[in-house]
Amino acid sequence: MKKIGTPKQIVESFSILFGVYDNATEQLVVDTADNVLSACCANDCSVITGYLRDIDDKLTQIEGLLPIEDRIIFAQLLLKHGLIGEIEKKKKSENADYSDKFHAKEFVYMAVAHLGMSDTDAWNKSMTAFEEAMEAEFPANDKEIISQDDYDSAMAYADSAVGLNN
Repeated sequence: MKKIGTPKQIVESFSILFGVYDNATEQLVVDTADNVLSACCANDCSVITGYLRDIDDKLTQIEGLLPIEDRIIFAQLLLKHGLIGEIEKKKKSENADYSDKFHAKEFVYMAVAHLGMSDTDAWNKSMTAFEEAMEAEFPANDKEIISQDDYDSAMAYADSAVGLNN
């Protein structure tokens, strides 16, 4: 995600691709999608995004193998998994607030500190994978635990039902 740009540019890219950016032109959406795809590819992906080529002393646009609509969808999915993840939020924080910046290093530091990952592995992990690993390492305690009084009461009833308290 950090290859997309500054923390502010990452959030702007998200806003542009998900339709919340007010001044987004079609070309800005396409350019942003191609930037996200390029940032997330280990190798040059201009073959799928398109590129400029000098033909007969003229710069000519060579179309990518993927249609524009597909590139936008892929970029949206990459941003979603890279920034937000997919795990359902069990409880929404009361003080959850919008931020116009995404600091990838905070999640990298958490992955290194709490999951014992190397820096390289942590930088290559998507937010979805990070959240799943954190959930596996630190499962949420959503189960209702019976109180001691309720337990004692249930055991006393069970004992009386089978005739142990005569």
